[in-house]
Amino acid sequence: MDNRKKLVQYILAYKWQFILGSILGGVVTCGDLLTPFLAGKFLNAVKLDNWNMIKMIALAFVIVQLPKGVANYGQSYLIASATNRIATDIRNRIYAHLHSMTLSFFERNKVGHLMSRMTNDVGLIQNGSGAITDVINAPLTVIGGIARMFMINWVLAGIFILFVPGMGVLISRITRKMRKLTINLQLKLADVIAVLEETIVGIRVVKSFGMEKNEIQRFFEQNLASLKAALKSARRSALVTPITEFFGTIVVVAIMLLGGYLVTSHQIPYGSIVEFGGIAFYVASSAKKIGRLNVTYHQTMAGIDRIFEVLDEEPDIADSPDAVDLGEITGHVAFKNVSFSYQTGEQVLKNISFTMEPGKAVAVVGPSGAGKSTVANLVPRFYEVSGGAVLVDDHDIRCVTLESLRKHIGIVPQETILFSGTIRDNIAYGRPDATDEEVEQAARAANAHMFVSQFEDGYKTVIGERGARLSGGERQRIAIARAILKDPRILILDEATSSLDATSERLVQEALDKLMVGRTTLVIAHRLSTIKQADLIIVLGDGRIVEQGSFDELMQHEGAFARLYHTQFDLKKEEVVASSEGHLEKTQN
Repeated sequence: MDNRKKLVQYILAYKWQFILGSILGGVVTCGDLLTPFLAGKFLNAVKLDNWNMIKMIALAFVIVQLPKGVANYGQSYLIASATNRIATDIRNRIYAHLHSMTLSFFERNKVGHLMSRMTNDVGLIQNGSGAITDVINAPLTVIGGIARMFMINWVLAGIFILFVPGMGVLISRITRKMRKLTINLQLKLADVIAVLEETIVGIRVVKSFGMEKNEIQRFFEQNLASLKAALKSARRSALVTPITEFFGTIVVVAIMLLGGYLVTSHQIPYGSIVEFGGIAFYVASSAKKIGRLNVTYHQTMAGIDRIFEVLDEEPDIADSPDAVDLGEITGHVAFKNVSFSYQTGEQVLKNISFTMEPGKAVAVVGPSGAGKSTVANLVPRFYEVSGGAVLVDDHDIRCVTLESLRKHIGIVPQETILFSGTIRDNIAYGRPDATDEEVEQAARAANAHMFVSQFEDGYKTVIGERGARLSGGERQRIAIARAILKDPRILILDEATSSLDATSERLVQEALDKLMVGRTTLVIAHRLSTIKQADLIIVLGDGRIVEQGSFDELMQHEGAFARLYHTQFDLKKEEVVASSEGHLEKTQN
């Protein structure tokens, strides 16, 4: 469907506001055209020294302006209300649509570019109330004004409209490239937002590497590119006004000469030429607005094109038409000959098969890039398998609804994501209806209650964006409490302790041990020493299972796992020795 038709569907939801706005626009137009009519009558009355007529015309001015003012206010509010509501509806739909998209979509699109769709592009619609008012009023003024001009003098009216077609053709040619220029400008603005978002999120990294000047320069370059695009668009847009005014000046001069002759030769009254000139002014102004509308139209449609570019994209993963509710589960998970490839064609997993028994812990280990995190992402169906199947309680997860699948899964990631609300809000994120007692119990089980109670506001403490007021270990324990409160049957721990210090790791590991009891747990392990109690360890290499067994069995086998473990142990030993030597050197100094 054409994007214009899609926009019309949003407009039709508020059709009565536009219809009433159009009726009020007619009242405004009548008021505008009556003003020069009364001015002409007033001048004729003055010339005839008719005081009574002068008083009646003065009263008529007031009578005309009152309904015009009320209609003007009503129209402006109704149109602004409708356009803002349309923008809100579109923004809501974009936001909801983004939540339906899969992870691969967000990997392909920069956050800043998506934010630009929600702000800059929707803003073009939101700011269109003035243009829509002109769409209603300007044509009415032009049609009504020209009709009245012909009633006054058809020769003068003929001269006036002689220039209109030529002016329209010229303006159309000037504004033809506006949509392309606006799309380019919106893209440049999106790049600016993308840089801003990246540097603010990564400000710690920027400062730790002393890259402030480089990032400032990068922002300046993107901002300069957006400025150049804006100026190029502005140059094209700015041509409309002087061209229309130049044509208007030619028309005015022609009317002045001919009109002056007709008045001085007593062919038309003095007041009529004044009325004609006033109407010509209103019509010319409206014609100029119509010319500007062509610019606004292309700018708005550029934003619409970018908006529907996102809305028209279908999610890679969605419920099948015959998907069923998973219902209650025991937590049995099986990978049956699973293969997975990214859209680039890179194959990450190759014919993987293993089983996770209910209540048991399975750890997946291997070198970087072996496919460990991909295995974790396939269970909640963040990605679709390229071959084989993932089963939960013997149900192919492609045949059940995503909502019913994911409600049984809890994830504690390596990089904890917290929201800028309170500690309570973050713990109860998966269960907003949880009681305060349930939230506290979850926090206690996650070894989080002690540090939470040290805050003056306790669980009502606002933690800042991304949990900025908390340490890494504290954030991780909040995430564990969140998972405990959700009470999932299947638990995924994606390197949940890999970035913590020894003290935090001990507290987090204790919380994880409590969380894992009675749940089917998939552990993506970085520190191999943390998975000694796992019921099964899967060793990945080059996307394949190269070994599997218990910790003791794999160590006795002295294969890939044992080599990984010894390498990690030796590195840890070297770090401890280096740390001890450094401490001794400081002590001696």
